[in-house]
Amino acid sequence: MDYMENQGAYGAPTASIDWCELNYIYSPYIAEFYNTFSSLIISAFGIYGIWIMMPNINTGVEKEHIKILKELDVRNKVILSYISLIVVGVGSAFYHATLLYQNQLFDELPMIYTALIMLYIMVTVGEEKTKKGFKGGVLGNSLLRHLLPYLLIAYGLFVTITILVIQDQPKILQVSFGALVFYVVFHSIYLINKKKPDGMPSNPDSYLYKYAFVSMLVGFTCWVVERYFCRNGKTFGFQLHAFWHFFTGMSTYVWTQFLICKLLEAKHYCVGIKHTLGLPRIHAIKRF
Repeated sequence: MDYMENQGAYGAPTASIDWCELNYIYSPYIAEFYNTFSSLIISAFGIYGIWIMMPNINTGVEKEHIKILKELDVRNKVILSYISLIVVGVGSAFYHATLLYQNQLFDELPMIYTALIMLYIMVTVGEEKTKKGFKGGVLGNSLLRHLLPYLLIAYGLFVTITILVIQDQPKILQVSFGALVFYVVFHSIYLINKKKPDGMPSNPDSYLYKYAFVSMLVGFTCWVVERYFCRNGKTFGFQLHAFWHFFTGMSTYVWTQFLICKLLEAKHYCVGIKHTLGLPRIHAIKRF
């Protein structure tokens, strides 16, 4: 089949952003080769996160950890956050492979939804549901806590509709997603500094936060540097957007481990930590 130069199998790009990497260098079916396959690394982090939540393939303290998370009604929330991370990676791969606007939405909107899921889990750390409503947590049994799910859904719908109506303004996504990340970062600091239950040993929450934050910061730096210093399809000889994919995927995985740590701590569980290929994996040790 004869393809138009630099348009590949999908025709001219319709996405609002065409990234630094040169298009259709390796295949007429993949616009941005490195950006496409590095997107799947994001999904790989999500798959690994779900894998360590499966009781049938884990033993010892890890299997007991999964049992505890299930009893605390935490496991399904964690799996949902990792599923959304998988969707982000798949959507990003479709976007970079085709540079079509509809696939750009498949990348951008799941980013918003994933951040909203993490924000909801974070805000509900330490709370218990009672017959009268909610007890504990940062919002207690306030009106805002009861409205929280609806407010987050409304935010997601507003961003979705705005992006669908105004199709050539990527700053909408950047600002709306950035605001969510900004809140998650600072609420995490609040959770770390919050007074721990009396007699509780130290947990690796601060370490996990720093790991996730630095990963996100390195990824964001790669994103910014590429936007300003791209030359002839590379930035200082590298495909920095691919590094953005790797570091943000890793950051989201670790941030979810941080959330698990805080959820367990709120239920008076001590937390241990192991590493696999440098990736931290926490587990509940015992209740105190």
